[in-house]
Amino acid sequence: MLILLLGVSASGGYGYYEYVYNADDEDENSDDNTVSSSGNRPTAKITPSNPKIQMNETVSFSGSASTDSDNDDLTYMWSFEDDSKQYEGISIERNYPDKGEFLVTLVVTDSTGLSDEIETTVLVVEDYHDEQSGNVNGNDGTEEIEIPVNNGVISLRIEYSLESASISPFEEDTVTLRLTDADGAIIQEETGVSEGDGAWSYTSDDLSSTGDYVFTIENESGSMDYEVIIDVKY
Repeated sequence: MLILLLGVSASGGYGYYEYVYNADDEDENSDDNTVSSSGNRPTAKITPSNPKIQMNETVSFSGSASTDSDNDDLTYMWSFEDDSKQYEGISIERNYPDKGEFLVTLVVTDSTGLSDEIETTVLVVEDYHDEQSGNVNGNDGTEEIEIPVNNGVISLRIEYSLESASISPFEEDTVTLRLTDADGAIIQEETGVSEGDGAWSYTSDDLSSTGDYVFTIENESGSMDYEVIIDVKY
């Protein structure tokens, strides 16, 4: 924009002066004085991620590892599967009374309203323990003990104690011990087992199927008392 100005010189004469006004100059000056956020979203993070806990165990979740490159203040909002409420705070505790997989969601929002959401899953398990005792003989020759083996299994251990129960000192007491998996495949078998103590142990690498495993005590001759302790760890 061109502006003509009428002015008086030092000698008393009159003259015209030109002034060019550029609107961009004002914009540039105003930009120099303005501080603005880069507008980056925060990054949400839940710790621990995908935890596995025992039934009725309390787990503490934290969003403290969440970050914001603009250094904005952050708020944390939690929601849990099968719970219609939302909970605010950087950390929160949660108790799980039932077995299964449960979803956890965290929404992190910065002071400008930008947000990020992350989910994790809690696997709630319950270790299995069983103790059984009895007798196998010529009339009642086989005992089958079912063992539930579910997803996430870490180990299976079977401890047994066998004691001869025949009245006749001339009769040999022996049994067959057998473990089959949920598909009916034999994992381990021993024949001609006489009285005494023993244990079979397996890791998750040995347990290829899930479902009901069966530990069998089968009479071969005589009569045998047994005690069995079973532990499945998750």
